[in-house]
Amino acid sequence: MRAVTLAQVPGSPEATEVEVPRPEAGEVLVKVAASSVNGFDLGTVAGYLQGMMEHRFPLIPGKDFAGTVEAVGEGVEGFAVGDAVFGVVTKAHLGAGSMAQSRRRSRCHRHRPPARRGLGA
Repeated sequence: MRAVTLAQVPGSPEATEVEVPRPEAGEVLVKVAASSVNGFDLGTVAGYLQGMMEHRFPLIPGKDFAGTVEAVGEGVEGFAVGDAVFGVVTKAHLGAGSMAQSRRRSRCHRHRPPARRGLGA
């Protein structure tokens, strides 16, 4: 899959091919439709978080994401393939961020659009 990666920090992000992750027990695999760039990501790329958090390379930055569930791991309840979800990456290390086509997540929320209401309703 395609992902934004860093080979080192500080570094220059590049679009590369990485292995598609598989959901572990208690996780869902999300096909990422949108991710953001925030101050945390900029600090990661600039190397400001070295010594504060473990870095696993190639490092995929990104914290926030939205997308759809592609697969569910063992023991997952309340999520099904095709569910629209959003969330934040909460790993204790840097490297498995949201700037990729798919991401494993243990915590995300289902998006339920509001009921449509027409003018005559």
